[in-house]
Order: sequence, then structure tokens, then C-alpha cells
Amino acid sequence: MKSNFSLCILLVVMLSSCKKTSNIDVTVSTSGKLTYRFLDDAGKGIPNVNVSLFDIVQIYSGSAILLDTRKTDGNGSVDFGELNPSTYKIVPDSPMVNNVKYVIEDYIQVLTGKTGQRDIKVSDYSGTFNVLVEDYSTGLGLNNIGVLLVPADEYGNIGDPASYFTRADAKGITDSKGIFSSKVPSDKSYVIATYNLKTNTIYNTAYGISLKKGETTTVRMFVYTP
Repeated sequence: MKSNFSLCILLVVMLSSCKKTSNIDVTVSTSGKLTYRFLDDAGKGIPNVNVSLFDIVQIYSGSAILLDTRKTDGNGSVDFGELNPSTYKIVPDSPMVNNVKYVIEDYIQVLTGKTGQRDIKVSDYSGTFNVLVEDYSTGLGLNNIGVLLVPADEYGNIGDPASYFTRADAKGITDSKGIFSSKVPSDKSYVIATYNLKTNTIYNTAYGISLKKGETTTVRMFVYTP
């Protein structure tokens, strides 16, 4: 009799346990996230930069579809939120550092369940021009020659070089070896102009000169000095 009673209690407990069991829905994420931050030379975020997000259709052909454009916040950050796993191209609209506009195209892969986060120092997207100014007759380097590196879209029929000082990304004077060296934004077309420091007259110009990120290029320019 006692054993039958114990068996009944056991059955009641087992039935109660079964009733408490519930189904749990598990959702598996199939997307990832993407955030960017653009920094100046001091490591401070650059605000109010329009940043475009492109989905790469064929990465080798360069085909891309514009998905979204957002503006960086006060910390220089932009968050594109949830994205499908894919390779994306990021293009900011000419961020400026020290009043110089930079051209940037960056690629990043978004993975399922991951946050793609990248800090970019804008001025890292640059290269170095070594402008060598030589005498047309002797081939010797000429010192004290003025040099301007002006973005091609800012250059017209130049008269007085002084009118281009504020437009130039770099300007300076050749040293004793006839060389002027400067770091400038990469992937940007330039007009290089040499001029007489005393008379402000143009000696000559070189058009459509550009370089890649991290590249150093020497441009030889000849000047006739009577």
C-alpha cells in the first residue's frame, strides 16, 4: 500500500516536470555590421564628412552599386548598421586635413555576425613628389626656384602665381641641388608649376601628374635662364 502511494507521487512529479517544458526560439544572425572613423593628423575625428557605401558587384572590373550615404558624427564616425555579408567600398567626400582635400577609396569585407570597424588616418592616403628643377642648357640643378603643386581642377590660365598660393596643396623653393620635395594626397591629378621668385613669372608647367598611396615619384622640370 505504501509502495503504491510512493509510485503515484513519483508519477505526479514527472507529469508536472513535463508540463513546465517550453520551446525556445533561436535566431541565428545572417548579417554583419560596419563602422568607420576618419581621423586627422592629431588623431581627432573629422565630423560632417559625407561617406558613401558601395556594394561591389565585380571587384576586378570595378562595378559597384551605391547603397547608402551617411555623414560622420562629431567623433568622425559613421555607422552603416546591419549589412549582408559581402565586400564593400567606402568613399568619403574629400575629407580635409590642414585645408587639403584627400581622395580615399577603401575596401572592407563584412562577415556574418561580425562588426567591421576601421579607423582611417586621412593623411595616410598620400605620396611624395620630388620635383627636380634643372637648367635647360647645363642640366645642373637650380636652387631658389619657386614650385607650386596645384590640383588640376583648380588650375586655369595662370598669370600671377600668387593667385594660386591658396589653391596649391603644396608650395616651396628648390634647395641647393634643385630639389623641392613634398607629401601630397594620392590619386589626385596635379599641375606642377615652376616660377621666378623675383618676378613671379612662370617658367614652365607639367600637367596631369599623380601618384599612388605610399609612392614616391621624381618629376624633372627644365628651366631656361638667360
